[in-house]
Amino acid sequence: MVENIFEGDDLITKRLICGCLFPGHVLDVSFELADEGKRVVECTLNLYMSGKAPFRFRLKQIWNLLLGNDGSLVDFILRTEDVPELIGLLSRIITNSYTSGTKWVLK
Repeated sequence: MVENIFEGDDLITKRLICGCLFPGHVLDVSFELADEGKRVVECTLNLYMSGKAPFRFRLKQIWNLLLGNDGSLVDFILRTEDVPELIGLLSRIITNSYTSGTKWVLK
């Protein structure tokens, strides 16, 4: 379930929990608004992953990096029940050529 962290006239922040259900794995989605909530100034996605990956996994990732392959030490699993909420949040942003200083507006 998406948790509503803050919702005001100039800021909306929602928190998504990882599919592993560990409370230290979260993704925060924030919109900074202007013009009475009609224009998006900034959209941020902040990933927080507490704890360490297992040592063997970290060694494997280091080896991949040394070979020139892409590596990752974090995996955030988006839960299927959270997908509609995230799509709803992001689809509120549309491109509008009439806004000044930004390409995004909130519906």
